[in-house]
Amino acid sequence: MVVSVNEVGDQRFFLYYAWTLLGIVIFCFGGKAIFDAEGLPPITPLHHFHAVSMMSWFVLFAVQPTLLHYGKYKQHRLLGQLSVVLVLVFIGLGIAMSLHNWDRTGRVLIVTANATNLSLFITFFLSALYWRQVADTHKRLMLYATLFLMGPAIGRLPEIFNLSPYYSVPILIALQLVPVIYDKRTRGKVHPVCWIGFAAFIVTIPIIVGLSESVAWKAVLVDLLGPAGSLSSP
Repeated sequence: MVVSVNEVGDQRFFLYYAWTLLGIVIFCFGGKAIFDAEGLPPITPLHHFHAVSMMSWFVLFAVQPTLLHYGKYKQHRLLGQLSVVLVLVFIGLGIAMSLHNWDRTGRVLIVTANATNLSLFITFFLSALYWRQVADTHKRLMLYATLFLMGPAIGRLPEIFNLSPYYSVPILIALQLVPVIYDKRTRGKVHPVCWIGFAAFIVTIPIIVGLSESVAWKAVLVDLLGPAGSLSSP
């Protein structure tokens, strides 16, 4: 494996940040369940399977740098190989969950944001597998792949306080900026992956918002997915 001179410092950063993201996910979904239980949708087995698969990814993402920290390289590689199976499972369940939300609520924003962020995740995840022999590139690709999955968790915070979902955007931007700032402070320059990941996130914000407010886009979704909010119809 090609190892950069910054790997030791990187290991600490990626270890702490991965566990921080896992903690944020637990806090956001837990806070939603505790403080806004009335706002929860009817829970189905699909919700449970989806939650377990997604949480498994965040746990795996935190475990991987932990294994590296303790020198467990063989276990790290094995879990990396098995992660492909987990990704296939949660992508399938994620798509099913988005379709269920469309049938239940008909909210264009949710479907559009989920489709965009899932596409970005797949792109960065596959890129991370390709660059797995280059440590600094691989780790940043995996980090940004995971950051693209943070939307549903961060989106629970405005719901708890009965605010617009757009209040989650500055929090997501801050999370995306952390690796950029880290690179600038420790390396003197930002790794290209961080610039690409951050730019991809920023560019997609107006796209998601614009499509979500577009009557024409909603008509396209209706053609593809069926009537919006059909499960709530009398």
